[in-house]
Amino acid sequence: MVGLEAQENNMTKLKSFILLFLIQLVLYLLLVINYIFISNLSYQGTIISDFVIASFNFFIIRKIAQSENSFYQWAGYAFGGAAGGALGLYVSQYLL
Repeated sequence: MVGLEAQENNMTKLKSFILLFLIQLVLYLLLVINYIFISNLSYQGTIISDFVIASFNFFIIRKIAQSENSFYQWAGYAFGGAAGGALGLYVSQYLL
């Protein structure tokens, strides 16, 4: 049983890492797009992207505050942010 509990614990840590990685990836992508909306004076795009960004931030705060896997959450959060920023630059350069 100890092996099963350890395996479940590792899966929980991996899920926390992946969830926060993906959230940060999308969040930083949205931040880059938000800056484009701001620079183009697009009120509608800015309002929508700001709303989604704030919603993501609220979810992140709740998720981290209610958990004990802080290292894995931090890693997912940090690496997701870095990947999201790079993806945002790519999208803004080639797709927008």
